[in-house]
Amino acid sequence: MFIFFYTLLIVLAGLGNKTFQYISGDYELSNFLFDLPLITLTYFGLIAIWGRAKNLRYFSENFWRAYFVVIMLSIIVLPFFETGIQNMINEFGSLQAMLAYSVMTLVMLPYYWGLYSYSFGSNRTWKND
Repeated sequence: MFIFFYTLLIVLAGLGNKTFQYISGDYELSNFLFDLPLITLTYFGLIAIWGRAKNLRYFSENFWRAYFVVIMLSIIVLPFFETGIQNMINEFGSLQAMLAYSVMTLVMLPYYWGLYSYSFGSNRTWKND
């Protein structure tokens, strides 16, 4: 249950950050439309985290395995397409941008662990028939 609440707080903080950026004029609707698929993908994972916390089945084990792979691929591919990361590289250099991206990824590590353990772990949820 800890991972669910931790992830919920992190994604709500991210949403609050986007709202603050929008109010301050640093974030436009076009940015939101670009970010929307990744935001939706991440929020959707809360279903798996909740299922892990409560030992409930949602969709199928294979679905969540594919979902986990897509999330992991997005972490690898995102820096090449996300304009905010590209701007950080231009402004601060590759090393600092990579460090900042790594910190953001580490903050989300419990979320990724929760997804992994729900999808691939020895979770008894998928063993009970």
